[in-house]
Amino acid sequence: MNVRRVTWERFALAARAGLFFVLSGSCLSIVSAARIVCAQESAVASSAAGQSPASAGQESRPLDSAQLTSYIDAKLAEAWSRAKVEPAPVSGDAEYLRRAHLDLVGKIPTVAELQSFMSDTRADKRRKVVDDLLARGAHAQHFANTWRTLALAGAPDNVDVSGVTFQFDTWLRLRFAVNMAYDRLATEMLTAPLPEARRANPQPMRSSLPSPAAFFQANEFKREQIAAATSRLFLGLQLQCAQCHDHPFSHWTRKEFWSLAAFFDDPPGAMKRPEPGPADSKAIRIPETQLTVEPEFIGGHAPDWASGATKRELLARWITQTDNPYFARTAVNRMWEHFLGRGFVHPVDDFDPTNPPSHPELLDEMARQFALHHFDFNYLIRAITQTRAYQASSRASSAHDDDLVHFARMPLRRMTSDQLFASIVQATGFREERRTRERQPGALPDLASAAAEFRGRFADQTVARTEAETSILQALTLMNGKLVSNATDLENSETLAAVADAPFLSNAQRIEALFLATLSRNPSEQESKELGEYVDSGGAASDGRKALADVFWALLNSAEFALNH
Repeated sequence: MNVRRVTWERFALAARAGLFFVLSGSCLSIVSAARIVCAQESAVASSAAGQSPASAGQESRPLDSAQLTSYIDAKLAEAWSRAKVEPAPVSGDAEYLRRAHLDLVGKIPTVAELQSFMSDTRADKRRKVVDDLLARGAHAQHFANTWRTLALAGAPDNVDVSGVTFQFDTWLRLRFAVNMAYDRLATEMLTAPLPEARRANPQPMRSSLPSPAAFFQANEFKREQIAAATSRLFLGLQLQCAQCHDHPFSHWTRKEFWSLAAFFDDPPGAMKRPEPGPADSKAIRIPETQLTVEPEFIGGHAPDWASGATKRELLARWITQTDNPYFARTAVNRMWEHFLGRGFVHPVDDFDPTNPPSHPELLDEMARQFALHHFDFNYLIRAITQTRAYQASSRASSAHDDDLVHFARMPLRRMTSDQLFASIVQATGFREERRTRERQPGALPDLASAAAEFRGRFADQTVARTEAETSILQALTLMNGKLVSNATDLENSETLAAVADAPFLSNAQRIEALFLATLSRNPSEQESKELGEYVDSGGAASDGRKALADVFWALLNSAEFALNH
């Protein structure tokens, strides 16, 4: 049977099961059936919103993660009451476990993990599973992927950082593995040594040593690009619009932008660089003007040059100090957006008086607690993942967007390319063949062509993850790409082969096993009936095993699989 025929038969099967692909304009929007969320939500009693553990005069005392959870719940409950918003019900265990796995380790849970969690009767099992996930190496890898994407997001299209991305990933992974304090991670990144020879010749750097140099290379080692990326990543400020003129929509001036850029050195010999200022001065001349500026922190504060620290060291100290009005708040806002799909400040990189936070008091207190706990990301994660908001179902309680603005339900979020790739590998048991050819020193680890193709197709970060749109090329990669084709092949998929060949399973049980492996739930009664009839009849090929492969393909291509909900 040719590929085209198989594809459309499988497409028809997916439609019968209620898992739809709908063409809309130039994009292929993945749309789910009404049962997009787990059909087996267990009845979980809503946790009490709790009372605020700190009065106005006590807000700066350290709270443990459980106390911070209660504080967050109380503040959001107040906001729901004022806005007359009804929060969605608490998610079932299966939905929560899948969500926590995707958010913390970047892939769906295994069937064994799901069954173990569902059979666990402990009242605090959700807290315990978060602790378990934080201790895994996959957690460090997932957050390394996340922060690498954030750090390199502003790289110009013509800049190749492939030669150093692996070193950056390794550098980040080692730090998340030991839960390095965020202020220290930021400091190490901003003050990373850049040998003169490399700065003078900003070509792709090849090295096997872990290094954050990709951040500088992605910005072509140019002080203005590094300054813009630094302010966006660590301060949540969009200063790049003040590079050539005062910001047209905010109060940032061109002088402020170049005063920040002056903390970074330019590579010698670069073309069209700002001219240096007077001799023995740290000043630089703003391009196309006669104005020179000294390095100054945002707000006009001058560094303490008497300390003997370098310019980048002084900047890193100012950025990471506990009373910096942006650093802790930006980190908290990013972390909240990571878990809830939307930040208190939205978009997350736009801290500005014209774009105030939706819950300013809550954001400020969470930032204070983050700083009081020495910028401990895991402390923040433990608090957020136990909140009523994070545990809410993605089922809409109303048709209004106020649900999302007030965090009254969990939005549907498109998986990142890394999450989707890892989840397909997890669900199918598919393993890439290892190539035997030698790699050049400093090259990326060898990836099978399927993985490289897949990640390249899904690397676009221009569309918000809460907008579940997929391009036609991305949809075709899922339907006909090498990864999914091999992963749903009876000879290559460990999961499919084990299920199809198990003599002790009925077809209904085989379908149930595939649902657990892909969607982390059992099929509904209607799904079992329709898919069971298809497999029993042998499908289009009159072959029960191939019909089961079609079911597996349909599940992997469903909206429910591709979304974090």
